[in-house]
Amino acid sequence: MRSVLPLILLVACGGAKDPSPGKLQSLGEATPRLPAPEARVYATHVTTPGDPLVATVVGELAWEESLSGAAGALGVSVAGGHPPDAWAVRWAALRAGYPHPVEELAFVQVQEGAVGQQVLAILEREARIGDHVGLVRARSGQGDVWVGVIGRPRLQLEPVPRSIPVGGELALTVVSPDPQLQLSIVSPSGFLERGELVPGLRHVLDEPGEWWVQLDDRHGVAAAFPVTAGALPEATPPLVEVSLPASDADQLELIAWELLDEVRAHYERAPCEGDPILGPVADAHLDDLVGHDGPRSGAFAGEPGSCRASMSCGIAPGSGVEACFQQWLVEPASRAALVDPRCTVAGLSTQSSGDQLWVQLELGQE
Repeated sequence: MRSVLPLILLVACGGAKDPSPGKLQSLGEATPRLPAPEARVYATHVTTPGDPLVATVVGELAWEESLSGAAGALGVSVAGGHPPDAWAVRWAALRAGYPHPVEELAFVQVQEGAVGQQVLAILEREARIGDHVGLVRARSGQGDVWVGVIGRPRLQLEPVPRSIPVGGELALTVVSPDPQLQLSIVSPSGFLERGELVPGLRHVLDEPGEWWVQLDDRHGVAAAFPVTAGALPEATPPLVEVSLPASDADQLELIAWELLDEVRAHYERAPCEGDPILGPVADAHLDDLVGHDGPRSGAFAGEPGSCRASMSCGIAPGSGVEACFQQWLVEPASRAALVDPRCTVAGLSTQSSGDQLWVQLELGQE
């Protein structure tokens, strides 16, 4: 299932009233205190902000420490002139130890010591009962940057380490209103295991590298996060600095091949070669997807136990093609194929349809 992060990006100067001088003095106004941007475990903790000014304005919002650590890292990025995109927001949350979906982002720059009222207004309007809120202010040379994010937990997950030794056990203890949670785990070499989450489950991480863990309930993805075995978590995610927009189908195809090589290289995998069978398969599947007339192509499966995956993505012309690969890297079946060393051949097809460019990627084993 595609995971979508809608973003509300708000950038402005001024627009918020200054607290009274007496109030600032009583708060001991100083450089704002930011929560830790990196955690050793995935865990949530609703508490009181350490920044006294944030604490006075958070009101009834459930201020969550891990999510606020992510907001702090994003605030530093904004203050440095680098507004975050959806991918950066997702990974800032994971780095700070927040494993649940993040639904909204808002930020505003105000004068030093002022309150980011616009951000507060968005949080108060968009937050639902049970949501977590990350809210911080980060100081820059131009004033204070207020950042707010909303997390939407649908289950309670007991703390999970972000890194464990090779051969260590991954224990998942969950309290959820959904009695039939589905668990997906992708090994560093692309082996995908899926099934119902059994209470007390312990999974041995017997392979070094980055494992992907996902919990789904009836509404979709409830938690998703990487756990590394035998190594520290990576400081930056794959494709974090890439921005490769495509304006037409031909350009999209060239960039998609380039990004496929880059993702494979990130996970120390050999590049995929173009395949004379998978190419037409990609064409047929994309024809089906965009609604062309004619017989449906049907499924194409590899040999049992071999690598085989089919994935599609649509973007607006001028958008970054990396968004497709970012989407696939957090979907268990697609991720499994992208990191699988057995996947040595590929077929790619692109088309322009309506107001979108479409890419179809087929991966297989020679």
